[in-house]
Amino acid sequence: MNSLRHGTAPAPAMVAYIAARGTADWTAADAEPRAALPGALAAWLAQQDFPGLRARDANGDTPLMRAAWQGEEAVVEALLACGAVPDALNDDGNSALWFACLHGGPATILRLVEAGAPIDHANDDDITCLMQAAASGRVEIVRMLLALGAAPHLSAPDGRNAFDMAADRGLELLRLARRVGGR
Repeated sequence: MNSLRHGTAPAPAMVAYIAARGTADWTAADAEPRAALPGALAAWLAQQDFPGLRARDANGDTPLMRAAWQGEEAVVEALLACGAVPDALNDDGNSALWFACLHGGPATILRLVEAGAPIDHANDDDITCLMQAAASGRVEIVRMLLALGAAPHLSAPDGRNAFDMAADRGLELLRLARRVGGR
């Protein structure tokens, strides 16, 4: 994972990258956006090296994606309240919902879906949030996504669907348990 995703790069490098990148959603209004945001949110953006609400890191991740990845429910809520785009995609085609399905909690996932994040969006590898949650062994999140209407029949390019990925994960864990248990 790149260092910009985790907020360890210096802010000047981020600003230079964004200036060179010329992203379509970067506007002059974003040059000094933190001043108009609530103090705690502005501080979080600064700590994460995001110059504004619509800024992106070197992989195209937005502040909303970063907050979802880090499982920061209050920050996700604040970003959405301030106008963060819930269905924005990074350079890999992943959304904030995809990141939340990897590391976030149910409240974050529900809030993103309510805000309009498409539940069945497939990233550039044709992997949906449901598939990723299943492959990651996040049973509670799989149940939640299904209850919210995620389509279980969608398949990845290799032909596996979310249930196949969950079964693969279970088999992997069973093999590990047998090795550790001496069987």
